[in-house]
Amino acid sequence: MKSARRETGKIRTALPLCGGALLLALLCAPGPALRAASIHPDAGSTSAAFLKLPVGARAAAMGGAFAAVPGDPFAIYWNPAGLAYAGPQRSVGFFHNEYFQGLGQEFLSYSAPAARGGWGLGLNYFYTGSDLERRSGLNEDDPANPISPPEGEFGAYDLAFSAGYARRYPGDYALGAAVKVIRQSIDDERGLSAALDLGALRDFAWRGGEYTAGLSVSNIGPGIKFVEKRYDLPLVFRAGLSRRLEDSGALLSLEADKPSDNYLSFTAGVEYPLTGRLALRSGYRYRLRGNELGAWSGFSAGAGVAFDKLTFDYAFSPFGTLGNSHRFSVNLRFGGEAAARAALPAPAPGFRNFGFAVTPRAMTLSARGVKYEISAASGDCGIAALKFITLIKGEAPAQLQAEEGSPSGELLSGFPEGLLPLKVWRFAAVPGSVQGEMDFLFRVPKAAAGEGRAVFMFRRGSDWVAVPAEPREAEPDYYLYSASAPPSSHYALGLKPGN
Repeated sequence: MKSARRETGKIRTALPLCGGALLLALLCAPGPALRAASIHPDAGSTSAAFLKLPVGARAAAMGGAFAAVPGDPFAIYWNPAGLAYAGPQRSVGFFHNEYFQGLGQEFLSYSAPAARGGWGLGLNYFYTGSDLERRSGLNEDDPANPISPPEGEFGAYDLAFSAGYARRYPGDYALGAAVKVIRQSIDDERGLSAALDLGALRDFAWRGGEYTAGLSVSNIGPGIKFVEKRYDLPLVFRAGLSRRLEDSGALLSLEADKPSDNYLSFTAGVEYPLTGRLALRSGYRYRLRGNELGAWSGFSAGAGVAFDKLTFDYAFSPFGTLGNSHRFSVNLRFGGEAAARAALPAPAPGFRNFGFAVTPRAMTLSARGVKYEISAASGDCGIAALKFITLIKGEAPAQLQAEEGSPSGELLSGFPEGLLPLKVWRFAAVPGSVQGEMDFLFRVPKAAAGEGRAVFMFRRGSDWVAVPAEPREAEPDYYLYSASAPPSSHYALGLKPGN
């Protein structure tokens, strides 16, 4: 049996070589490129530092400014709230990082739509070769010869499995969370822990532009214990802002990151679609007190090629004298509207289904998808027509489905006093990511309206919010009104009796 001192010496020698700790040891090594940079006093103090390595070639090419970019297949890593923007299709993504000094990383992701949101899985695997020298450390106290002789070779790997869910809420924001299990292996020693990631996204308009703001905190957990000592996880705070330019389809992204074991850093990234299938990307990360491997180590660039359901991405990052990193990812989308509808709750008793014939008009094309103006009409439903702009990955649907019924039970809670409830609607699945408000044209039976005034509403939490309704040219048996409202789980029609 190995002595306790031998075990402790081996772990003390091997731990800096495991996964991300090896990276920190290399980054802290002396050299001409590092003289201008200051090393954080807590550098190398955390375990599982591989959790800070960028995931996804698209994000890596943009410098990692990705906390405020929704809908990416690797959103479970950057900001779990981005899972809420998964869209109507399922997605499988694979990422390979050919890192410097023979290190490697793989990441496998899966995301799918769910009721008013989405969920996803992620598997992060970081590894070294099995050619690390094993040294016992028994000679460390010998002033004449403090270096122990090698005693064979060993390898190390890190593994993290994540499961997350996010939900969109009225008011154009989303909240998400992911739970991860982390395992580290150094030779024949093992460490296991769990952690939590939290995130939020908010879409908003400002000075004529559409923006997305994002916040996330990653790796909230107790740390990993090796032998007799527990090492903290690398807690990372991210805050970002992104904007998609209407004319060119370019994506601009800014982000500030604060790891618990490093200084604050700022990143700017850009994605520019040359065509509907080819996009170029670049980014730059600047760390306060200097980049560890020199100014060029903050630069990154890459490109992506998109097909109907398949996307290939590449990213390049230089690391000075340590070498370069080449990262590749591929993403496959499958399924569609049927999968999204299957994830919704069953219709309530007393509701009827109506189909809306869709007339799509493509507006702009970018690497993120196609922006459509969707016009949909129904000859029988109380909502006669609707129009909205949405960003879709893939083709526009040929039909929309809506359920119509009478407000009852929970749907009557929060109904404004003095209004007579007439109808309530729920759309089974609205395709893509809706940009701005939706325009509705709805019918009010003349026999039911009498002298009353129609009020159109949308559901916000447990309350109904009324929006202005403008009268249109009437049909023989119906009054027609138009109204605009944001995307919501339910819409309703009420009648305010006349005086």
